[in-house]
Amino acid sequence: MNKVVHRLKASVVGVALASTLVGVGGVVVVGTAIAASQTMVTTTTVNMRSGPGSTYAVVDVVDSGARVTATGSPVTGPSASNSTWTPVTYNGQSGYIATVYLSVADAADPGGTASGSAADAVTNTDVNIRSGPGTTYSIVATVDAGTSIKTTGVTSGSWSQVLYQDVKRWMYTAYLTISGSSSGSSTTYGQVRTTDNVYLRSEGYYGATILATVPADSIVDVTGQTTDAYTQIVYQGQKGWIASAYTVVVSSGPQYYSSGSSSNLTAQQKKLVDYVRAQVGDAYVWGAEGPNSFDCSGLTMMAYRQIGISLPHHSATQATLGKAVTRANLQPGDLIFWYSPVSHVSMYVGNGMMVHARNTAVGVVEQSVDSYINAGGLYNSARRYIS
Repeated sequence: MNKVVHRLKASVVGVALASTLVGVGGVVVVGTAIAASQTMVTTTTVNMRSGPGSTYAVVDVVDSGARVTATGSPVTGPSASNSTWTPVTYNGQSGYIATVYLSVADAADPGGTASGSAADAVTNTDVNIRSGPGTTYSIVATVDAGTSIKTTGVTSGSWSQVLYQDVKRWMYTAYLTISGSSSGSSTTYGQVRTTDNVYLRSEGYYGATILATVPADSIVDVTGQTTDAYTQIVYQGQKGWIASAYTVVVSSGPQYYSSGSSSNLTAQQKKLVDYVRAQVGDAYVWGAEGPNSFDCSGLTMMAYRQIGISLPHHSATQATLGKAVTRANLQPGDLIFWYSPVSHVSMYVGNGMMVHARNTAVGVVEQSVDSYINAGGLYNSARRYIS
């Protein structure tokens, strides 16, 4: 008897997105009611590209729940097989996001979906509390790791509604450890490793549409949503479900290391690694160079300044300096560059881990290189500046 398992088979199942299109001159406009200047919300972590198609360069990675502004009606790319894309602006940049990952925002009420019961929670890192479910909402407060807080059971994308000083606010779900279910169990949001090739499905049940195949030994972020047999994850910028039987827990959140773990490094490497790790938890602010907030290249520039090396405050220019190293030969202190063209930089700190000023949602974090790739990061190259 053939036994059905949730792992890679000989055949590959694809998924197609269909839309009703209306031709206007040389551009194909989608028959979707999205107006210019309309505020939209991303329904998952998604790449924003320079043009209407997945072959265009990634100009930014937009977090789930972020607000973007549509600058025109959705269009399709140069091929009929392409998905439909909406022109948008986000954080001062223009680009295109796949229309399927956008929903119309309610300006008066951030909204959300009742996805569970109210519960007690504890923050597993320093985290911002915001007025709404996205990085474009204002920061109300910043609380330390280990802070107790209550959730309302309402979620929006990757965000959870919480009660802060008896007012309904929002926090990034991945940085909450929630307990308080009727059975007394608790769920920790962090990362899992796949133990075999496993299908990524659109819903949390066997028979749901297969979106991709996640390779064995992949480290992926989890959203905290589960069913009896499936776990929701983010893989290559796409949210989906994998069979829980083929996962093992990696960590409950961003991984942190004491400076003592770098004691076997050279003096220069130790100073670099200790500096960036000391900034974990600081805010991400575009153009910032410290001491309490950074952008990605500002963090690496200031780290190298500690050892007397001057780097420019620009990731693409940093990528032209030093000498190239392969991923297999990465050493602590090497810089890793992301996307094509280069638009992001992180510092490798050893043991498969890196530190970077990731985005406005989470600030400066330490995470595995694999987990960032599986969350949609496109590894470009790495450079070394010390001997």
